[in-house]
Amino acid sequence: MGVRSDLLDPQQLVELDELGFCRFDTFLDRARVEAAMAELERLLAGSGRQGGTLHLRGLLEAGPVFDAFWLRPRLLAAVRHLLGPEFRVDEMHYRAGTPEHGGQALHRDSPERAGPGRWQVCTAIVALTDFTPENGSTRVVPGSHLDWGFVAPRGHEDHPDQVLLSGPAGTAWLFNSHVWHSGTRNNSSGTRHAVLTGFHRRGAATTLFDEQPADGTIARLGSAAYLLM
Repeated sequence: MGVRSDLLDPQQLVELDELGFCRFDTFLDRARVEAAMAELERLLAGSGRQGGTLHLRGLLEAGPVFDAFWLRPRLLAAVRHLLGPEFRVDEMHYRAGTPEHGGQALHRDSPERAGPGRWQVCTAIVALTDFTPENGSTRVVPGSHLDWGFVAPRGHEDHPDQVLLSGPAGTAWLFNSHVWHSGTRNNSSGTRHAVLTGFHRRGAATTLFDEQPADGTIARLGSAAYLLM
């Protein structure tokens, strides 16, 4: 699938190991962002879902417009760096915080203690609108995946070391999901749109996507991508 160990910049490898996340600028171009938003709006209209935070799951099989969110050699190289060669993609979902919503408490996505060479899960997040400090950007606490004594603040309170993932639409980040992280409250007048893709080490207890992909999905993606599902 074109994945090689030399696809990542040395700085990205350092960031993944020490900070727990790295950034991919212009991961999606404007045309792909617009196509994804058009398809998400269509799916939302048919779902009947409303509320402060919008959700859509099952996007791995929602059509070719979403394949570019995960079938990317550089992204998969970063996932392999964290999880090793035996990993799978488990879930892709849309999450959008509407104005005055989206805040979460800091959390990890795996309760298991792990460490370098034993990480269980990581997440790619792609911004479909500009991520700003005001509109509910994801926050992470750099290095917290290595700190067993980390104490999260209560509720939605800030942590003094937290960093907001800010960048223009089309930017992507991969973060080690053992890092303490959360969504933040959207204090802007617009909805903050994002798509998140979860990857897990094979055999991890937190796997989500356990159903056989549809025949049409297998035919579209090909055997190599199917093996990652």
